[in-house]
Amino acid sequence: MKNRSALFLWVGQSQANLADVLYIVALISILYARNSSPVLLSCIPFTITTAKFLSSFTVPFLIDRYKVKRILVVSQLLKTSVLSMFFLWDLPLIGMLCCVALIAFFDGWAAPVQSSMLPHLVDKEKLLRWNSTFNVTDQTIQIAAYPLGSFLIISWNATGLLWLSFSLFSLSIVFMQAVRIHVHSSKMNQKQGLKEGWKLIWHYPRLRVLLVMEVLEGMAAGVWASAIVYVFVKEVLNKNEAWWGYINSSFFIGTLLGGFVLLKLSVEQEKSLYRIVALGSLLSGFFTLLFGVTSVPLLSLLISFAIGIALQMSATCSYTLTQTAVPLEMLPKVFSATLSVSYVTFGLSVLLLGAIASLDVTAAFLTAGGLIVISGCVGLLLRNYALYK
Repeated sequence: MKNRSALFLWVGQSQANLADVLYIVALISILYARNSSPVLLSCIPFTITTAKFLSSFTVPFLIDRYKVKRILVVSQLLKTSVLSMFFLWDLPLIGMLCCVALIAFFDGWAAPVQSSMLPHLVDKEKLLRWNSTFNVTDQTIQIAAYPLGSFLIISWNATGLLWLSFSLFSLSIVFMQAVRIHVHSSKMNQKQGLKEGWKLIWHYPRLRVLLVMEVLEGMAAGVWASAIVYVFVKEVLNKNEAWWGYINSSFFIGTLLGGFVLLKLSVEQEKSLYRIVALGSLLSGFFTLLFGVTSVPLLSLLISFAIGIALQMSATCSYTLTQTAVPLEMLPKVFSATLSVSYVTFGLSVLLLGAIASLDVTAAFLTAGGLIVISGCVGLLLRNYALYK
């Protein structure tokens, strides 16, 4: 029964993730047809990130009031309801962006809740493999959904793609409702609920170390923003725009391979998981430094592929260590706190590294690589503190 519920959660979440990408592709097509402004299109990712960041602060209040499954199902139901507004009214541009913000806000409830549900649904020794399965599926969707969406727009038009997204959203609700899970949570007032995730992170040394590493690597993540990679391709590699796509594809293929490697590994001991986290950070930092100084296009593809492998293995093992660090009923609050940090650090990273890249794009990659190497060193130096305190 537990594995069946995990399967239902996986299918439902995968459908929701695919629909999230497809409706954005459709929306970009609609907005571009109305007003072909790059500034307007850039508002979409900014709106999504901001809405999810604000949403992360509301999760602790919901956890203290409702069961996690109910939050997940209602989140998806509200997303589906907002998406239906695209069919019911001819929305102006600002109305569309408001709908995007609402969908992202409700989606922000689902992320920490889904992350906390999996440990309830599978045995601890199978947790890493299930995390890898979720991550591999998500990466596959990220790779395939954009070209798929572009093809479907040509075949069906944007409205047809929105209907497909609506259908996938609706079907995901059915699978999420089929999940069987029993979670007991302690009730507390709203002020305590908001602080609880941060208190847990401060209380558990492992979470403190992982959060420091997350902040350092989050500050480096902005270097892979499209604009910075595009400048690197044009100015350093002296290649056309197609190579921007090749490098991104190489990176994502590497993340897929990293996920498949973890599926084949039988890693149960926490010290082994932690070792992969630290070494993965060191390797991805080293390869990022190497990427920044190379001017050989084919070598840049290989390095990007290697970075994807190392980052995926490190991130998935870090995710698994977090899931096993605290009592299961407290996990949603921990994940909501860490996700809020991720949104902030990534936003700052894009601004900081974008500013550095405007002066010297190589320096941006060297800065990012240095931050990731420092993260790996922190993990290694504080290994005993994180595992045995």
